[in-house]
Amino acid sequence: EIENALIAHLQTACASGALGYTVREVASYGGEFDEGLLAEVRRFPAIWVAFAGSGRPVPYGTSKGRWIKPLVFVTMVGTRSIRGERQTRLGGPVPLEEPGAYQMLDDVEAALANQDLGLAIDRLLPGAVRTLFNTRLNQEAVAVFAQEWHTKVVLVLSDGLAIDPRQPDWLRLGIRYHLTPDDGLADAEDLVTLQP
Repeated sequence: EIENALIAHLQTACASGALGYTVREVASYGGEFDEGLLAEVRRFPAIWVAFAGSGRPVPYGTSKGRWIKPLVFVTMVGTRSIRGERQTRLGGPVPLEEPGAYQMLDDVEAALANQDLGLAIDRLLPGAVRTLFNTRLNQEAVAVFAQEWHTKVVLVLSDGLAIDPRQPDWLRLGIRYHLTPDDGLADAEDLVTLQP
């Protein structure tokens, strides 16, 4: 769900013209580079999204049924240039026609940083950036960079079974006191507001 929301958000940003240049593909990464980089270069400039992994959950509050689970996603940007390896990173003489990988990284970061994508997740925080490829293929130079995105979700467990974490937090507790002999009507009431 999060990966699909990341892709949809980036597709919307690209389609709106907010980037100022055309991105030929925004998609889920499915091992395309394992098949060979040369086949993928024709679709550059491109952006891919993938789930990178999760961290160890930690207890949330005093409840044994709620855990915070850190998640890491990755976005990859790919550019090419016949002008040379430097231009794949910096862009061509008209950057809006030939965006460089650095510009694309900045634009993806501006589109995703501090977003929750309308989901029950912590806002996305940018992480490490790595070079995946910075090389020449035939007559073209190619650059592919990856950036991590960090978020967290709350897992809610009940009797070992996960329940929907999108349910709202329990914020108030109403207590009714009945004295004996009980006439069926509450003799006193309290409404306690719980702190998250």
